[in-house]
Amino acid sequence: MARGLERSGATSSRRFLVVADVFRDESGFTTIGAAVAILLSCSLLFFGLWSARSATRSAGVQSVADACALAAQNEVGEFVLSVRVADATLLTMSLTGISLLGIGAVCCCVPGAEAAGVKLLDSGRAIIQKREDVARVQEKTLNAAQSTLPLAAQTQAQLVVSENSETIDFDALAYVELVPSDAPAVSCGVGSSAKEAADAAINESGSIVEGAKAAEQAAAQASEALREAWLADCGAYPSACMRERAESLADMDAFENPMANSPNSWSFSMALKRARAYYRHRVVAEAPQDSSVEEQARSALRLRFYRYAQGELDKAHAIQMPDGTVDVDLPLLPKNADEMKATDLYTADLFPASNGKLHAWEGCPGVGGVDGSGSLAQLDAGAFSKCEECGLDAAAMGSVAAASTSIDNGFEYHFRAVAEAARTYQQAKNDAIGQSAQVKDAIGGLLDMLNSAIEEAAGNRVEAYPPGRFGSLAALSGTMGATAETPFFQGPDLGSYAAVSAAILVEDSDEDALSNLLSGVEDDIGPPLSDGGETVLKLWSAILGAYGTGVEGLAGAVSGVLDAIPLASASGLGDWASGALLDMLEAAGLEPANTAAAKPVTSNTLPVAMRGDGPVAAAIRSLKGDGS
Repeated sequence: MARGLERSGATSSRRFLVVADVFRDESGFTTIGAAVAILLSCSLLFFGLWSARSATRSAGVQSVADACALAAQNEVGEFVLSVRVADATLLTMSLTGISLLGIGAVCCCVPGAEAAGVKLLDSGRAIIQKREDVARVQEKTLNAAQSTLPLAAQTQAQLVVSENSETIDFDALAYVELVPSDAPAVSCGVGSSAKEAADAAINESGSIVEGAKAAEQAAAQASEALREAWLADCGAYPSACMRERAESLADMDAFENPMANSPNSWSFSMALKRARAYYRHRVVAEAPQDSSVEEQARSALRLRFYRYAQGELDKAHAIQMPDGTVDVDLPLLPKNADEMKATDLYTADLFPASNGKLHAWEGCPGVGGVDGSGSLAQLDAGAFSKCEECGLDAAAMGSVAAASTSIDNGFEYHFRAVAEAARTYQQAKNDAIGQSAQVKDAIGGLLDMLNSAIEEAAGNRVEAYPPGRFGSLAALSGTMGATAETPFFQGPDLGSYAAVSAAILVEDSDEDALSNLLSGVEDDIGPPLSDGGETVLKLWSAILGAYGTGVEGLAGAVSGVLDAIPLASASGLGDWASGALLDMLEAAGLEPANTAAAKPVTSNTLPVAMRGDGPVAAAIRSLKGDGS
């Protein structure tokens, strides 16, 4: 019985081992279990891949929506850039034309440059006229581009969806709203001040040129007269001149007998002071060189002459008026008997009379007792008879002056040269001042007109408020559908989707968007800009380059052209007009232009939607509770 049980137990054990063999092998690895584990692992793996791909596709929906908004807003940014290019083109054309009018007027003030000045005036007027033609074309083009902005934005957004359809593996429909959707028309401005200034400059150019020539001739004559007077007074030293003669004849020191090294440091008042000091010394020092009657008579007549000269010099003056004119009155001392007869030496009762005769001095041997005085004029008229001792008559008095005036070893010779030059100088100087004043009045009036033209040009800036100036909203919708079948997992239908995004424009102050674009603008405009020659193109190029620096750049560009023009002249009108032009430009107050690049960036949708009136904006406000 026990053995039977033992056999029965053994049989059961063998059956269990047979069944266990199905699920194991000698390596300890279960064949069916391994298959199930692999199946589950593959299922989980492909499920994970499906989940990751689905999540990626879902994230791609938002990325594409963002790209659509950016693409739409980029169209707005390109339009803004076009507006700024138009503004730069038109403003710099206006400023170039106006500046050429100013430069041309300056050239008209400079003898030798007037032909170039008239040509620059013509070029300035031509550019101002050309600006109006360009403005009308630009205005039409910009308004046409602005009207197509919504369509262009929508087209660009749909292109973005199409380009990304394979990447995100679905078809989509994009809808873009520009906020706001409408915009006022773009105006390029119409001005009349620049044209009026151009017409005035052309009309007055002839009188400016003639006035400048007359002023230049008079100023050159005055300058030459001043130089001649300086040479006669002290410029020729140590050769014969007033200074050298005063030093030799009157032993005057450097304090009373100063030196000026150039006409610019000299004045007629210096010669006048020197002459007064000289005759003061001569009156004090005058004495006969011997005891003869002839020498004593000559000495007495010399003393009369010196005192007469003192009196004349006391009445003389050399004054410069506040308006620049001069009043120089230096006496022409007589150089012979004929000229002496026109002075007090001939007509005044200067000589002692005795016994019906006129004498050179009271100590004349022929004087028995002085019983009055008389003049040389009376002597010639027969009121007195000639003294046989001293021989006084008009010829004797005239010879005193002639001795030192007719040859260059006399002080009077050089003083007379100064006095004659003073008359020429005063006439020429005052003529130059008068002619210059007329030219300055004309230039000043023209600069006032140019200033008004600049102010008008600054107010006629090209500005636009296009659709999308507050931003762009993009909505993306479609159906994802089911994912592709896999051996281990069949994903469900993902259904429909929707995404919204917003983009706005921000300015990058570190990037000058116009610098490269404007570099070739002058090549596109064509005639008549090129008719003005190299100077015109150089000026416009400089103003274009300085577009973003405002009045400082404008003044610098004009200054660069003026520096190449020889403005120096005797009248000084060229330098004056140049300075007046630059002062006017610097005071014009032209503000720097905005040349920063406008770039689209994604933004929170609600701030943009709050300004929109389309369905996407309304939906966003509804979903987000109008921001509350």
